[in-house]
Amino acid sequence: MSKTWDVIIIGGGPAGSTAATTLRQAGRSVLVLEKAKFPRFHIGESLLPYNRAVFDELGVWPKIEAAGFMMKRGAQFWMGDGSIHTRLNFSRGSFTEFPEAIQVERAKFDDLLLRHAEELGAEVREEAIVTEHRVEKDRVTVKFRAKDGSEQEVQGAFLMDASGLGNFTANRENLREYYPGHKKIAIFGHYSGVQMPEGGEKGDILIIRRENSWFWMIPLEDDKTSVGLVLDQADFKALKQEPQQVFDDAVLSAKAVHDRMINAKVITQGHVLTDFSYTNRKLVSERLVRVGDASGFIDPIFSSGVMLAMTSGRRGAQVVHQALVAGKALTFAMKRYEWTTRRHVSRFWQFIEKFYTKHFAQLFFQPSNKFRMVCAINCALAGRTEMTFGTWWRLRLFFTLVWIQKRFPLAKPIRIR
Repeated sequence: MSKTWDVIIIGGGPAGSTAATTLRQAGRSVLVLEKAKFPRFHIGESLLPYNRAVFDELGVWPKIEAAGFMMKRGAQFWMGDGSIHTRLNFSRGSFTEFPEAIQVERAKFDDLLLRHAEELGAEVREEAIVTEHRVEKDRVTVKFRAKDGSEQEVQGAFLMDASGLGNFTANRENLREYYPGHKKIAIFGHYSGVQMPEGGEKGDILIIRRENSWFWMIPLEDDKTSVGLVLDQADFKALKQEPQQVFDDAVLSAKAVHDRMINAKVITQGHVLTDFSYTNRKLVSERLVRVGDASGFIDPIFSSGVMLAMTSGRRGAQVVHQALVAGKALTFAMKRYEWTTRRHVSRFWQFIEKFYTKHFAQLFFQPSNKFRMVCAINCALAGRTEMTFGTWWRLRLFFTLVWIQKRFPLAKPIRIR
């Protein structure tokens, strides 16, 4: 007779491995079905300071620390012509409890997280392509194609979907909804010889703002940098060029990027990612919880992806464990998980939505810490999930000023080109 698992997890990325570790810490039997063979290339390499709290709860921080990832103490935001820039220093935010984060090569980082879950007793089956799922009154059934090509079927009490942008269960139920005006494409690669900040700013991520697009520059090692371009899909299609040509032309036209890449050499390039910024109408239903990018995905401009994935993976696993204890298929705690997950996403979305507007840029790139508003912004963009009243009202004040700036100039004009 085949085993019935407490929880079956689709996907072994940060959300799936976090959920698996959390469930194993609670003594649950867990099966992880991962379509790839780890380690594998992945984008989303810049983490946030508040990731550290999750690492500690999972007991994985000593392994991460020993892996020697690049430390990240700040985030720099530049105009494309290099005329103006600002820096968020995580160590100086009066509301921020964690002073630094890390930059990670995702192949190594994701493999570390998945092996940690495996060491705690989760069963991991890689190169397992999930083809079907079925939720019944007392169980879930998942069909998948195994590494050897055989068709297999497993059963569990609960299913957690951590399938990433594949969005497996939500796509089967037609739940995906895109944020209007935010269909993006990212073109990226890894390069050596890129001139990145040194000294106290070593490890900073650089975000370079162009008129209708932006670059990221993320130092992964002393001589390896991830460089990516994000632009509207409509703008990309209008250019009628191959992705790498679009990327190369954009580098030439952005002085703040071009000057740093004069001596750059290709390690890998031409990677493309599409379908940015969507949500799913439902994150939970009977015996099913969606976490990570399978709960929704937002523009990565503020490096929120891994933080949101791991936070939702941990909290999603906790409510699944509670439902198993209660013997229920759907609980109030599961619904609360959906509400809190959406609230955490919306905290970043308010910045993302405004980032592409000129009036936001005029205040954001010329910050004033009056009333400690910059400290509140620092705290939010560092990834703190629970806001105090003190940070909440300061953020509201900042976005009120952004609204006023659109109508009555408060800051001096800046060029965005």
